[in-house]
Amino acid sequence: MRIDGIATGDIVKASIGGRVVYGEVLEIRDGVVYFNPISRAAGWRHANAAQIVGHWRRTGRRRPASDPESTVTQPLEQLALRLDGYSAPHGESP
Repeated sequence: MRIDGIATGDIVKASIGGRVVYGEVLEIRDGVVYFNPISRAAGWRHANAAQIVGHWRRTGRRRPASDPESTVTQPLEQLALRLDGYSAPHGESP
C-alpha cells in the first residue's frame, strides 16, 4: 500500500509475520510507519509500506464545550415572545 496518504493520528491495519495489528499512527519516517498498537499485547510498533494492508483517515474532532465558538446563541428576534397574550387561531393571521 502507498503510505503517501497516511498521516499522524490515522488508524492503520498491518499484517506482520502472519499477525494482524491495528494501530494509531505516531509518525512516518524513511518509508516506515511508526504506530501505537490499539491492543497493547501486540509486540510490533512499526511497519513498512508492504505490511500496511488497511488505512482509515482521522476526521475532525469535536470541539470541547469550553470552546467559545462551540456555543450557539440565537438572535434576539428568534427568542421574542408575544407579550400581549393574544395568539391567532390556526390558519388565521393576527
